[in-house]
Amino acid sequence: MVPSTRRTLLHSACGLATMLAGCSGMFESSDESTRTASENNGSAAPGTGMEPDPESVVTRVDADRRPVWLNDGDGRPTESRHSRRLESKIIDTASRADRLAVAEDVDRSLIEAFLDETDFDTETVYVQTVTIEECFRLTLCRISWTTDKISTDYGRVSRPYDEPCTAGNTVYAVWFIRIPDTVNADDISSYSSSIGGNSCDSQRVSAEGESGGGSASSSNRRTQTGGGQA
Repeated sequence: MVPSTRRTLLHSACGLATMLAGCSGMFESSDESTRTASENNGSAAPGTGMEPDPESVVTRVDADRRPVWLNDGDGRPTESRHSRRLESKIIDTASRADRLAVAEDVDRSLIEAFLDETDFDTETVYVQTVTIEECFRLTLCRISWTTDKISTDYGRVSRPYDEPCTAGNTVYAVWFIRIPDTVNADDISSYSSSIGGNSCDSQRVSAEGESGGGSASSSNRRTQTGGGQA
């Protein structure tokens, strides 16, 4: 099927549902083991910060290859057994957002609204795709960034016993996380993501919405958080 790009999806009526799943372990896309998590305050170096409650939306998709990608004219990426379990993209301009493509089975309208409401003069959208175990769910705890690295932290908990799942199956979770800072995609050379074996506790994003039950939102936010879970 021909993928839908951002421009062709502006009038889509589909909703993006917050999904429940999860995974475990540590993903690193570089050899660095030391995490940088500078507070986003007056003492932080320029271009660095940490956001414990980022505005975000997330979708879970049961598919055999990545459901969201940047369209460079080569079509949807084909997965292989050597494919990475973590894939990260930086959307730092409106024109780059226009190149975002999604598969037919992805709910789109909330993604479109999220991108449209992002001010790329002062903000950046971080897109992170993770393969996760179907019988768990992830909660987004925080995102931190420097001039050359972006890191995310998730907490893992089991899904409720009455939600059907198959042990050993994996699905895709695609996160759209708004960074309240300008990040140049060409300057970022390292990505990392840690996934803990429990909830985020005091660092976790507030998650009041459940799949099928709506998403939590804060009165001082322009967009929903999507529950901060996948």
